Amino acid sequence: MHHIFNEIKHYPQNYIVALILAISVSFLLLFYRFDAHTQRQVVYLTSGLYLGWSLWHHYRRGDITTSIMMEYLLLALLALIVVSTTL
Repeated sequence: MHHIFNEIKHYPQNYIVALILAISVSFLLLFYRFDAHTQRQVVYLTSGLYLGWSLWHHYRRGDITTSIMMEYLLLALLALIVVSTTL
């Protein structure tokens, strides 16, 4: 738990961006709760934004590697598959 607080302390702008994205996506999903097609588009956008934010975050930390890029790409794809099959 201490580690995450140190991360936030050292890279507050990264986590502010992540918080803004999370709030924005939550709002969009709530606003379009009766439109499955638009929700699916929001999920696609969110997956791309998550991937972009994650890579940007690791780049700024100076620890981005091919394995980290693959990990986040696969996680984004898994999220797309899971959500696309449930909406």
